[in-house]
Amino acid sequence: MEALIALLGLGSGGLINMLADCMPFNRRLAFPHCPTCTAPRPLAAWFGIGALFARAWRCPYCGTPRLWRVPLVEAVTTVGAIWLYRRDPTPISFWPDGLVLAFFILIVVIDIEHRLILHIITGPAALVFGLIGVLKPDQEFGMILLGGLTGFGLVLVLYLLGCVFAHLLARLRGKVLEEVAFGFGDVTLAGVLGLIVGFYGVLVALFLGILVAGLFSLVYLLFMLLRRRYQAFLPIAYGPFLVLGASIVYFGGRTAIESIFPYGLIWLLGVLIVYFVGRDAFERLKGSQGFVNPE
Repeated sequence: MEALIALLGLGSGGLINMLADCMPFNRRLAFPHCPTCTAPRPLAAWFGIGALFARAWRCPYCGTPRLWRVPLVEAVTTVGAIWLYRRDPTPISFWPDGLVLAFFILIVVIDIEHRLILHIITGPAALVFGLIGVLKPDQEFGMILLGGLTGFGLVLVLYLLGCVFAHLLARLRGKVLEEVAFGFGDVTLAGVLGLIVGFYGVLVALFLGILVAGLFSLVYLLFMLLRRRYQAFLPIAYGPFLVLGASIVYFGGRTAIESIFPYGLIWLLGVLIVYFVGRDAFERLKGSQGFVNPE
């Protein structure tokens, strides 16, 4: 049975990659194609893992390689599907949890790569997860709806404050600030997250997401200052951090939340420092003459 679950996870990863490749550009699903020359991919290259084994990693027409994100997403969804099945194989738990996991991964991929949270994704997701909340016997629809409204409302306030700040700063500097910390996509995402984790859950999820984003920004700021490449008001993608907070609440529950405080934040800060130091070392190595790009 787990083999079928693994294939299901692999298929969901392939679908996520297809959506992440086409939705930011034309807002509709399209068959796998090369982003450079738009040529259709051969069937063996529809999945990133399959492309590796079939030696179809590059486009046969223009030679553009696949993104390493493609097999990574497929691996994560495959392992994630098996984990969810072992966690609770009952259909009323496994299928909603799988949809939540797929939604989270899709949001993270698109926001990291394109700085977009698409309403065409969050809109249908709100309807689906709202319906799931109605059908789940262990949840009260009123609290789920309140969670969605709370998540939407809280981040809407932050979004409006960011717009006011950007307007005032533009008047003081005489230059328009092109981006604000929270976009309206983050507002709709927070509403969907509220429908997924409920009223109490969305309060914790937003707190964790904004806290982790703040730690990331602090480490990133120090990193760029040390490299003398600091740029004021450089925005970051908040979607992945909001998803991280919701993931801890939804998949981890109270045990995961309690394990975060206080030592988990110290570990997180350490991981961020190691990440930026490692990235700096990699960039230096890549810039040296002896580095050879594996692609």
